Amino acid sequence: MRLQLNHSDLRSSKGMSLVELLVAMFIGAVLITGLVQIAAGARSTFRLQENLAELQESGRFALDSLGSILRQSTYHPQPWLDTTEPAGLAPETADATTAHGDRLAIRTWSDRNCFGSLNPVEDGAGLPQFFLKESVLELNAFENLVHTCRYGQNSTGFVTQINRQGLVQNVEAFQAQFAEDTDGNGDADRWVSGGGWADDRRVMGLRLALLLKSSEPVDEPAPGSVRVLEDLVLTPADGKLRRVFTYSQALLGHKEW
Repeated sequence: MRLQLNHSDLRSSKGMSLVELLVAMFIGAVLITGLVQIAAGARSTFRLQENLAELQESGRFALDSLGSILRQSTYHPQPWLDTTEPAGLAPETADATTAHGDRLAIRTWSDRNCFGSLNPVEDGAGLPQFFLKESVLELNAFENLVHTCRYGQNSTGFVTQINRQGLVQNVEAFQAQFAEDTDGNGDADRWVSGGGWADDRRVMGLRLALLLKSSEPVDEPAPGSVRVLEDLVLTPADGKLRRVFTYSQALLGHKEW
């Protein structure tokens, strides 16, 4: 018995030609490149969203922390007495203590120390006595907003209980301005920097601004600038996200007793 092969069978048994193989490889390379680009884009989008969420959370935490400290300012349990030291702005408040950082120092009378514990010293009625508490906020050399807290019967008896404890990381700028009533009519007339007021008893409020940046680069690196209150901050070409967060607080009754 003889086996016969026609011409079509011979052509089909030859396999792929070189041209067909090259075309297939090219198409495969295009598909793989597209998949890699899609994966890279998805990863880039994920990192962007992750850093943006981190930035927003840091900003929210910073404002909450500042608010919890500043809302206690100027409090005194017996404002009709003038025998004790006033609360409100402390002398340590200063402008431009670092390149883009101010220092804010606030005093209040409190029956709780820097850790939130009741004062073990009691008054004649057996209640915790009110001592003077001072909170200082400033930037350190590592771009961290740090908090120092002192507590004592008066400013000469302060004991430092919290020393430059980090509150918020990746803070490029911390700026403070103060609303002053220069003519005593009860309305603020101007904004001044720390120590720039004519009479600190007439400082009626303050506003703070923080410039925060993301932990890692997520954008095309390009230099830029950001306005933080009245300070223009030049930013490096590091590709990091940046946001400005602001906080305002009235200081009504500051040193008026």
